[in-house]
Amino acid sequence: MGRASAVNAADPSRLDRVMNVKQRLIGVDVEALNAQVEEKKQRKAAEQAIEQHHAEATSSHIGMMTMNQLDAASLRKTWDREVHDFRTTCQGKSTTREWDLNRPDAKRQELPARLGDDDPRCGPASLQKFAGEDLTVGERTAAQMEQCKAWWDEQTAAKKQQKQQEQEEKFELGATIRGLDSLQCSLMSVEAAARAELARQITAANAELRQLQAAKRDAERQQELQAKLAELEAAKADPWLNEDPQQAASAMSPARVRKDHWKGMSAAQREAIAQEQLGQAQAAEDFRRKQAAAAAEVLRRQVEEKAARDAQIKETYANKVSDSYFQQFGTSHR
Repeated sequence: MGRASAVNAADPSRLDRVMNVKQRLIGVDVEALNAQVEEKKQRKAAEQAIEQHHAEATSSHIGMMTMNQLDAASLRKTWDREVHDFRTTCQGKSTTREWDLNRPDAKRQELPARLGDDDPRCGPASLQKFAGEDLTVGERTAAQMEQCKAWWDEQTAAKKQQKQQEQEEKFELGATIRGLDSLQCSLMSVEAAARAELARQITAANAELRQLQAAKRDAERQQELQAKLAELEAAKADPWLNEDPQQAASAMSPARVRKDHWKGMSAAQREAIAQEQLGQAQAAEDFRRKQAAAAAEVLRRQVEEKAARDAQIKETYANKVSDSYFQQFGTSHR
């Protein structure tokens, strides 16, 4: 008991393992399970960090694309407003090609009955010369044509400028898209490099952790083996655990024993009892063998007697007609 207490005091964790019935019978490695849980937590944290980085990059891309879409929408709205203002201001009904056919004041815009005092259309009886007559209608028409031509040139220049502006906007949009693509490719490359570096670090950490765990298991296995060997040596040397029968020897007489120290019979006594039991078993086996031989002999004789009896009965009750039966005919006269 003193050595066992010393072993338990030197290694308290071993006493805990021995007292833990579940761990002793099932063999649960709590430290390995804790290491697996910690490794899973680290892997989950690394995956969450990668997902967070990816989410931030995606959010940044979405923000940039949203700003570009808002800028494009603002430019499109401004362009539509300018086009509407231009059409309202410079492209009214009066500037269309069919305006002369559809204008309500077409009659008032026609040529007057005469263009002057020397108009060959008017004869002496035309009565077309009156006070207040407008003789500058031709000049006014020419001025209107010049004004229309100026408007048409202005519209053509505006359309040309608008087309050039649209081409510049398309070019800027293409450059923006190419820049976004290049930025996305660079971010993807950085992310792939970060993922590879993180995977490499995790692999190195796992390898180091495996080495540490293997070294720890070897040390624990060696320590436990030494503790077991020490326990076995203590158990082998302990007379109380070995139940040495000499402890029950009485000081008063060699034939007497101490009942409070009785540990069973000695090896010689047990050997003598075993030999006696072996002899009894051998005698019982010989007796059973003799009984079996006697029973087999009796059974053999009974079988032979039955066979002879059956043969005799078969011969007696066969109802076979012999020659003596036919020889008795004609031997008497009754």
